[in-house]
Amino acid sequence: MVRSNKQRLYLLISPFVIIFLGFSTATIFKQYIQGWAWIPLALVYWSSLGFCIYYFKGDQSIKNWLGKSKSSKSWITLSLLIGMFPLTILIMNFHLFDSISLVLLWLLFALINPWFEELFWRGVLLDGLLAWYPKWLCILYTTALFVLSHPLMWGVFSIASKSYHLYIYLSVAGIVWAITYFKTKSLRWVIFSHFIVDIGNLTVLTFLNIYLPPTM
Repeated sequence: MVRSNKQRLYLLISPFVIIFLGFSTATIFKQYIQGWAWIPLALVYWSSLGFCIYYFKGDQSIKNWLGKSKSSKSWITLSLLIGMFPLTILIMNFHLFDSISLVLLWLLFALINPWFEELFWRGVLLDGLLAWYPKWLCILYTTALFVLSHPLMWGVFSIASKSYHLYIYLSVAGIVWAITYFKTKSLRWVIFSHFIVDIGNLTVLTFLNIYLPPTM
């Protein structure tokens, strides 16, 4: 993990670099392919997250974050409830999937995205900062940037990603997921909860503006 002050600085600014790369990618590709810019954005985003995970984890194994969870029934339950909340969106709007390709892309995104995001935001970033800062500050810092990444990257082409309701929900989810990670000493339930969220909120349909929240 992060050991030197130089690495700490790199870790602190890494979310800004990731968001900048994502914003630039989304802005460039939106001009040519509109909402389908989500595909090059996802590739750049996951690649940058993957690089940071590899660079900042040091000699720590990724298995350490994915090990067996310690018992914390209340926080695991809360994490799952947070995850299931968006399923109402899926139930009410599943008819919008008018092709097999959209279904496959939606499932593929939900299967891949939680691993990269949680291993970075609630894994290397949160753990790396704990050596220097109080736990509550680390949670607020990682959650705030996690929330901001959505409008600044996906929001370039997705109307739904600029909803203030989304900001509130992601803020709560980010804090709950961070505390669940601390309580269980594992990202297993956090990743699973995040997977359910990405299933429920229709991701690809929101990126393509096929689904718009009723308030927008």
